Amino acid sequence: MNGLTEFKRMNFFTGFFTTAADWNEGQQYHLEKRKLHNRSLHTPGVLRGIPSESGQLRVTAMSQPSLDILVMPGAAIDEAGNEIYLGTSDTLSIDPAIFAGETVYVSIHYDESEDNYVENVDAQEYSGFTRITERPRLEITTSVPNNRTVFELARIPLTEGVSAISEPSDPNNPGSNEIDRRNVVWAGSVAVADPLLPSADLDRIILLMGDKRRDFAALAMVFPTPSAVDVRQAALTIEILARNRSLRPEQLDEILTVLAAVELDVGQELGVLYPVLINFPEYIRYQDAVAAMDAAIRAGESLDVILNRQASVAEAARLLSGVIVQVPESNAGVDVTVDATGDETTVILDASNSISPAGRPIVLYHWDRRE
Repeated sequence: MNGLTEFKRMNFFTGFFTTAADWNEGQQYHLEKRKLHNRSLHTPGVLRGIPSESGQLRVTAMSQPSLDILVMPGAAIDEAGNEIYLGTSDTLSIDPAIFAGETVYVSIHYDESEDNYVENVDAQEYSGFTRITERPRLEITTSVPNNRTVFELARIPLTEGVSAISEPSDPNNPGSNEIDRRNVVWAGSVAVADPLLPSADLDRIILLMGDKRRDFAALAMVFPTPSAVDVRQAALTIEILARNRSLRPEQLDEILTVLAAVELDVGQELGVLYPVLINFPEYIRYQDAVAAMDAAIRAGESLDVILNRQASVAEAARLLSGVIVQVPESNAGVDVTVDATGDETTVILDASNSISPAGRPIVLYHWDRRE
């Protein structure tokens, strides 16, 4: 609060002789009040719909292929309560000699400076700046913005031979030299918004859930089980929440607990539906990975530990999907024609010459009866 210990506002009366200090204190009163409001009732981030739906500090590629990008007008609030306002579009240029091969971050932060200096030649003590300009500072860096005082507007992974920046062909999965706007943090209301997970944790969850979707999809294709499909759907939901920056810390424990329970169901269903798997080391590894993850959750381990355990489960599912189970070769013997003289007859089926994988008994036969 700029050193303020209490709020005092101006109280004018007839004959009050004002000085420069009085006017500055009068402005400071309203400035600090507004910052207090912003700090207390809003979470830091980019304001939606300011100045228009097409603005919102949106970073876009130029209409003609180039290494320039355009930042549309908009506003943000930082954790100190400063209001960051970009009133007109601004163009930034990316220098390939400096940034090629790097991931660059387009960011904005608050700055202010004294402007409009007026000099009194005859009395220097009456010289000074007549304005303080509040400026938005746009930058291109290789450092990840903290999204508290410096806000990420976009990130762009550049290749060594980059010659142009473009819009993403798939906004949900931007590629090299394409503008990635997925990590913009939006300002919220403290009255309805819970604390946010750090961007680094959200990014990690997004990557992990993407891996989990692919790994369990592969497992479900090789060994179809209802729970494997459920894990994939749960991972997709968690990924959507993380990408939308609406995944809250107090929700995460319960969500990961439910996910772990479904992953435990996968192991049990595989053991019932595909008993031949239970002796494979890949199946044992999966069961061990799920047990270790469940133990970490029950012990209240840190998010870092739990996400590591989840990654181990995803990897175990991927390895398990690569298991090749030898299909038994059946031999029903020579064809036999049975003549039935009445409504019913008895047929003896013999598959004793069937061959199973080495060391694995055939415990069940399934006969397809046809007319």
